[in-house]
This record gives sequence, structure tokens and C-alpha cells, in this order.
Amino acid sequence: MPKTNTRVTVDIPTVDHKKLKMLAAYHGKSMRTIFVELIERGLEEYQACPKNHTPNEITKKALENVKTKKGLKKADTIEELFKELDE
Repeated sequence: MPKTNTRVTVDIPTVDHKKLKMLAAYHGKSMRTIFVELIERGLEEYQACPKNHTPNEITKKALENVKTKKGLKKADTIEELFKELDE
């Protein structure tokens, strides 16, 4: 299946923007390529929770509710969902 792209807008400090531009120029790559490579590297590092991580009781209960489809909230729009979650 071909990859599709999504546009993301990120506000970063000017000094970091300049560093990205210098890094891209140094490697002869576009800023987009550098940014994607950095994101991919970061995603590899943060793919999953550490193996020694134990969820707290609230998280365990929420995960069990999802598995058993118990107590889940349903909404047709994001606005309705947030309203439902506030109640």
C-alpha cells in the first residue's frame, strides 16, 4: 500500500529552525527529509512502553473496560464526545 502524506505544522524556536536549516544544508538534504528522519528515529526509540512498565490501577481498569467493551462512551462528533466525557 502506498504511503500517504499528512501536513503537520509545528512551531519551534527560531534557533532550532536555524539548526535544522544548517543540518539540511550540511547533508545536502531538504528540511523535510531531515525532519522526517528525525521523527522516524524518535518513533523507533518511543515505540512502546518499557518492558518493566506496570500500568497503575486506573489504567488497568480502563484497558480491561476496552477489552470487554464495558462502560465505553459513544458519540457522533468530537463535541459530543467531550460533552459526554465531562459528565
